[in-house]
Amino acid sequence: MTRITTLLGAAALALGAGCSSSGTSGGDPGVNGSTQISAATDADKMNLCNWFAGLSGGYGSTSSCSMALITAPPSEADCVSTFPDCAVPVSTFEACVRTIVAAQNTCTQASIAAAAADPNCSTVGQAGCFN
Repeated sequence: MTRITTLLGAAALALGAGCSSSGTSGGDPGVNGSTQISAATDADKMNLCNWFAGLSGGYGSTSSCSMALITAPPSEADCVSTFPDCAVPVSTFEACVRTIVAAQNTCTQASIAAAAADPNCSTVGQAGCFN
C-alpha cells in the first residue's frame, strides 16, 4: 500500500494546506466518480490529493496509528507526480481511502484487518493502485 500512501499522503485525506473546503470536511473530492484513476487529469489528481491530505491530517503528517496503511505525502506536487495509474473508478478508490482512514482513526487490529479485506480496497489493491 505504499503507492496509496504516497498518493493520498500528498493528496490528502487530511486537513492540509491548499485543501478545498470539501477536502477539509472529508467531503467530496470534486472528481467524477466514474472517471478511471488511470484517466484522471492533473486537476483531478490535485483535487484527490488535497482531499486525501485533508482526511489524513495534511501534507507531511504522520499517522498516530502504528498500524497505518496509508499516510499523507510530503507535498501536493509529490502526490500529483506519484499518483497511481490503475484501472478503477474514482468512486471505488475514494470508498477504499475513506475505509482505511476510518480504520486508522480507530486503530485496532480488527479495524485495520477489516479495511484491508474491504471489497473496495480489494478491488483497488488488485488493480495495482497501492503499488
